[in-house]
Amino acid sequence: MRWVFAAVLFVGCCEGVENNPSYPVSESPQLPLEVYADEFALILGKEPKLVPLATGFGFTEGPVYLSVEGSEEGYFLFTDQINDNILILRWHGILPYNQITPLSWDKPVVYRHPSSIADGQTLDLQGRLLTAETTGRRVSITELDGTVKTLVGFYQGKPLNSPNDLVVKSDGSVWFTDPSYGSLQFPQESYLPNNVYRFDPKTKALKVVIGDLKMPNGIAFSPDEKILYVIDSAAIQAPRTYYESNPHAIYAYDVMEGGMTLGPQRLFASVAPGFPDGMRLDTMGNIYVGALDGVQVFNPSGKLIGKIRMLKETANLTFGGRDNNILFICSSDSVWAIKLNAKGAKSIPEIKR
Repeated sequence: MRWVFAAVLFVGCCEGVENNPSYPVSESPQLPLEVYADEFALILGKEPKLVPLATGFGFTEGPVYLSVEGSEEGYFLFTDQINDNILILRWHGILPYNQITPLSWDKPVVYRHPSSIADGQTLDLQGRLLTAETTGRRVSITELDGTVKTLVGFYQGKPLNSPNDLVVKSDGSVWFTDPSYGSLQFPQESYLPNNVYRFDPKTKALKVVIGDLKMPNGIAFSPDEKILYVIDSAAIQAPRTYYESNPHAIYAYDVMEGGMTLGPQRLFASVAPGFPDGMRLDTMGNIYVGALDGVQVFNPSGKLIGKIRMLKETANLTFGGRDNNILFICSSDSVWAIKLNAKGAKSIPEIKR
């Protein structure tokens, strides 16, 4: 999620908010890496290297990675909300030097424009792109031939608010958040509560699984899919405001009844400064979350074990590369990558060359 500041898109949702509390400012200059526990030092390795891949965007979000079968090659896709684009970057891998070099990637190009202010993205089990569209008010699916269709856009006959982020479970079900941020930025009304949904592509059934969060945002499963993590970022309401008394937290829910329902909510971690946005997990259950000061990393017990400090606000991230150990980071107007001694919890779909 990111507020779109372009004047032509902004619809005056900030009128009368001059008394809003101040928005926190990220520190500068910043250290690239901060280690608070031995376990994070092991993840970083002896010579961690944070590499900028591209810059000059409006605000980057929605990172996903897709592998090319039997090769080092792959594709990294991300969104630029300010410019209403989905972009694609060709990834060549880290051989022969086993590290990220200028040979590792090509310059990103526009994959889709307009994108209906695309936000979070993920891949289904067949490697098809699923996109949460803010003004499209839907979750779209891009078939492997490039055809774009609506996967889900209505609940009980009413249009979705503004889908924000999503994840696909191993049974193929799509779980996504639907806050009302879109109605604060664009001339569209919200007709539904700010829900978290489960969509079954086989039966087309859409079910509310969480209905009591103020602004549900990032969403992810634990490696064994026994826990669902959901971010509530209600600390941000109108652009450039910050309500510290509102949630800026990650909540955890036990997955029950064969993956159909959730247990009671429990607080996993509060994230500051600012608020958490998107997140991914590694195979050890550590959570990597985008925040105001970069990427914050929590272990499965909710302890902050380290930070990958970024110069600007960081929205989202994903694992990729042949060995699923490259962390791709969407940080404001730029995208970055770092090779880690950790692998993404979710396997990477492959496509044929």
